[in-house]
Amino acid sequence: MLWPHARIRHARNVEILERVAAARRETPESEAWLGLLEAAFGESEDGAPWAAGVPRPAADRPVKAPVLSHTEITLDGRAARDWVRRLLKLTPTVNPRRIDGLALLEAAVCHDDARLDALAAAGGEGVEPHALRVLGQMAALPLLQACGRELASELPATWWEGYCPLCGAWPVVAEYTGLERKRQLRCGRCGTGWAIPLLRCVFCDETEHDHLGYLTPEAGEQTRKIEICHTCKGYVKAVTTVRPLAPWAVLLDDLTTVPLDVAALERGYRRPDRPGYPIEARIAERPPMRGWWRLVEVGGGWWRSLRQDEA
Repeated sequence: MLWPHARIRHARNVEILERVAAARRETPESEAWLGLLEAAFGESEDGAPWAAGVPRPAADRPVKAPVLSHTEITLDGRAARDWVRRLLKLTPTVNPRRIDGLALLEAAVCHDDARLDALAAAGGEGVEPHALRVLGQMAALPLLQACGRELASELPATWWEGYCPLCGAWPVVAEYTGLERKRQLRCGRCGTGWAIPLLRCVFCDETEHDHLGYLTPEAGEQTRKIEICHTCKGYVKAVTTVRPLAPWAVLLDDLTTVPLDVAALERGYRRPDRPGYPIEARIAERPPMRGWWRLVEVGGGWWRSLRQDEA
């Protein structure tokens, strides 16, 4: 459960701890971002409170709409606001009391930067819109990754779009896994992976071989490259792996390969500013619970048991 005054949880997974520590050594300038990410990892490890809010897919969503499109996500409002408030406290320039936690979560899940910028403006002087966009995505991470786990069986058997079939975001990396080097795109928000044809641009569906290409790092790096499209000038980083990356590893890998982003940007390639598909999900507050205490005998002792009924 998310307790109202609990401290930030830190990840317990040893591999995560080691990778975060390595990222701190390699990219000390990313400390603020890593602090948010580490808190989100810790919160994601206890996924039960967030899994309780995972919605059922909308029955009437269009064929190309992601699974979360037009869904209503019902959360424990107090717990969700507390999580956002604790994360906001990691950013000194933001006053947690002036940001509506549920509104921030909803805007972040929908990848609605205009709404996040409006929340930044309402947060008072000194709240930098870009910083709140990043913080919003970190706040939404535990919920989106819970959705990724709980709704995996709802994903289409085949998905030919470049955007995530669950949350509509563009992928942060293309994986080439196993001996077959099968191309799989990975979402950095919910962790979902999906396969699309090798010779196809993620962003504009270009399939002409002459219009697609690669940028490869210097110094003989064999496992990484940048996929580029000459038609839309988009790019996505790519990595060769033995097995698919864990959801948390996708984000850490994205951080530690920023030099690839810089190389692409310097050559005129960009990633789209908007998400691949606006999902227009809604976050609602679960009705408060009420109940009464009763004494029950357990193992020879008496314990208080709270019977809860929805208000």
